[in-house]
Amino acid sequence: MIDRSRRFQLLWSFHFTFMFPSGSVVPFTGFARICCVCWLALLFADNLNAQSAPAADVARQQTLAQGGWGSNVKKDGESTEGSVLAAPKMTGDEEYGEQRVLLRRASWAPWSFEVDTAAFYTDNAALSSQLPQSDSYLRSGLRGGYSNRVAGNLFFNAGLDYHTLRHDQFRVFDFDLVRMDLGFMYMLPKLRDTFIVTRYSYYRLMGVELGAPLYQDHIASLGVQKLWKISRGQQIFAGLYGDWSTAPQPWAAGRHEYSFFTGWKLRLTEALNVQLSYRGAYYQYRTGQRNDWNQVTVAAANYDVKDWLRLSLTGSYSVNHSSGRAFDYQNLITGAGVTLHWEF
Repeated sequence: MIDRSRRFQLLWSFHFTFMFPSGSVVPFTGFARICCVCWLALLFADNLNAQSAPAADVARQQTLAQGGWGSNVKKDGESTEGSVLAAPKMTGDEEYGEQRVLLRRASWAPWSFEVDTAAFYTDNAALSSQLPQSDSYLRSGLRGGYSNRVAGNLFFNAGLDYHTLRHDQFRVFDFDLVRMDLGFMYMLPKLRDTFIVTRYSYYRLMGVELGAPLYQDHIASLGVQKLWKISRGQQIFAGLYGDWSTAPQPWAAGRHEYSFFTGWKLRLTEALNVQLSYRGAYYQYRTGQRNDWNQVTVAAANYDVKDWLRLSLTGSYSVNHSSGRAFDYQNLITGAGVTLHWEF
C-alpha cells in the first residue's frame, strides 16, 4: 500500500512508437506464399535490400497500434513538503518505445527493467488494400532504462529494448527488434506540465533469432507535450512531434514523420485505469515518391495486480491514406498481455 502522505506519483507517458512506412502486400495464398518465402531468402542473402520495405511496413504498423500515447495517472495522492520533483522516467507499456514519467515523491529509483509478453489478433496482417487476411501473433521482450535529473528542469533519459514478434500464419513478417534511445526533456518553468523533448533513436529490425538485418535507421526527434489534470485520477494530454530519418537502410523504407496526439486517461480504482487516445501523422518518404496520412485510435485498459505486475487489454483501429493508392488500408488489432516491471 502506498503512503499517500509521503508521495504523489504522476505518471506522464508518451510512446515514441516504432513507426515504419505502412505498405501493402498481396494476400499469401498458394503460389504467392511460396514466392514470398523465396523473396525473403533472397533478402537475407542480399543483407539490406530495398525489398525489405514491406516487412518493415508491417512491423511498424503493428508496434504503432499496440498502445496509446500520452499520460497515465497510476496512483494518485497528495504531494507534501517532503516530496521532490524527480526525473522523467522511461518505462515500458504495451508497445515498443519510450515512456516519459514525471514523478513527485520522496525517493527515486533511476533504473528500470521490464519483461512483457502479449498476444494479438489483426484483421489485415499484410496491410493490404484489397482482400485483407487475418492472423494472430505473439510479441515478447524486455527493456531497460535509466532516467535522472541533469540540472534544474533538465532531465536525461536512456533506454534499450529487445523484442520479438512471431505470427501464426504469415511468418514472413516475423522479426526481432533492437532499439536504443538517448534523449533530454526540459520542463518549461512558466507553463505547468509542459515539456520540450529531444531524442536520438537507433532502430534495427532483423530476421528471427537475431538474423539478417531487414531495416535500420537513425532518428532525430523534437517535440512538445502538455498535460491537463481535470480532477483526481483524470487527465487529458496532447503533443506535437517531428521525427527525422537520417540514415535509413534500405532507403525506400525511410521516412520523416510529423505527428499530433491527444487522449484522455481515467483511473477507475487504485489498480484499474482506462485510456482513449488518437494519433494523426503525416509521413514523408525519403524517396520523394510517396506521402501518407496515417490515423490510429487506441482504447486500452490496464490492471495493476501488484506494483510490479500489470495485465493489459488493447484495441486499435488504423486508417492509412497514401498518395499511392496501393498503400491505402484499414487495420483492426486487439490483444491482451502481461508486464513485469521493477525499479531500483
